[in-house]
Amino acid sequence: MAQEIEHYLMEQFKKVLDGKDKSISKIPRYNQFQEIKSLLVDIFSSFSPVDSSIRDKLYYLNNVVTECQMLTRKHGFNSPEELLTINRIRRELNKIKRELKATKDKLQPNNGVSSSQDTETSSRDTEISRWTTHVVDDSKVYGFDDNVVSMEKLLLEKESHDRFKAVGIVGREGIGKTTLCQLIFNKPEVKNNFLPRIWVCMARHPDDDEDPKLAIVKRMLVQLGVEKKMVSFIFNEKRGLEGLLCALHLQLVGKRYLIVLDDARETDTWYGKLDSCLTSDKKWDDGFAFGLPKGNGGRVIVTSRNEELAKMMVGEENIHRLLPLSDPESCWKIFEDAVEDDPNPNLSYPSDLEDLKLEINQKCGGLPLAAKMMGQAMHEQVPKYSTQWNP
Repeated sequence: MAQEIEHYLMEQFKKVLDGKDKSISKIPRYNQFQEIKSLLVDIFSSFSPVDSSIRDKLYYLNNVVTECQMLTRKHGFNSPEELLTINRIRRELNKIKRELKATKDKLQPNNGVSSSQDTETSSRDTEISRWTTHVVDDSKVYGFDDNVVSMEKLLLEKESHDRFKAVGIVGREGIGKTTLCQLIFNKPEVKNNFLPRIWVCMARHPDDDEDPKLAIVKRMLVQLGVEKKMVSFIFNEKRGLEGLLCALHLQLVGKRYLIVLDDARETDTWYGKLDSCLTSDKKWDDGFAFGLPKGNGGRVIVTSRNEELAKMMVGEENIHRLLPLSDPESCWKIFEDAVEDDPNPNLSYPSDLEDLKLEINQKCGGLPLAAKMMGQAMHEQVPKYSTQWNP
């Protein structure tokens, strides 16, 4: 019976993508859906029973392809929320595609040891690298100049040269919190004033089911150059989280460090009050802050969508609120760069560019990610946009 459900869901998914409705090819992420369908066909055509996890994926795929059809029927993406929804769908489809490739490789006679698996591993490593990266192409970042100057002053202010300071950057999804941090992290003045500098993503790792507290501290130690074998030894032989936080403190003590804690989400008070110091009535593992030495001018930047969480970590007086871009020119440049990443000779802009710039700014709501998504969506729907925008 279970296998019948999976086969039924698979037929429903194929029916939508291969049906007579030609408009299906215009839905967001259409090519991703087709790639996933091909992987599923290969898996279902094997002689092995279909993995039970496939059912959940098929439920999701059938629901989300319907959601994409509804977005398309609106004749364009009219709000930042819709564009961010499409971006979330893209990320989830990428994850499903990776997992299906792994399943398909296991079904191969050579147990998946093939060049295709090597390619997938390389692709997965690239994605994980992006997940933790502090690198940004600043030539394609627009509208952040004032924010960079403000943040740089906060980090480098002379009157608190030797005092620990934690700053929070808060704002909605897609507004550019991580991008702003990347710009600051790589400024020459910042590089010259802080050593070491480490970048740690606070969100759960795609393949990590470990307790977030342990995972984050381990991540920080590895970023500081501690070998993974030594991190495991410290955890196993030196009393778990307490030993890890003590090791983190020893790695940073006496140094003017800069730590970026990107995308903070955990609301546990254990992460709160980063400026706290270890006292005689506390233990190392009572708070995240105890792993961060004070007194040598260390700096921590926290980014989060959750303003209350950021306040808990750095204090309300240290919050930097990132607002939507107000300059239509900045949104337009982000949109244009996204279009030019995949140039298409069949695509042209209308004669009245100023009206188009205002339209882009209005639809993206000043969110850089939404402007980028609009540029990418433009190429996925070239016929519609060409007809709509060509004078």
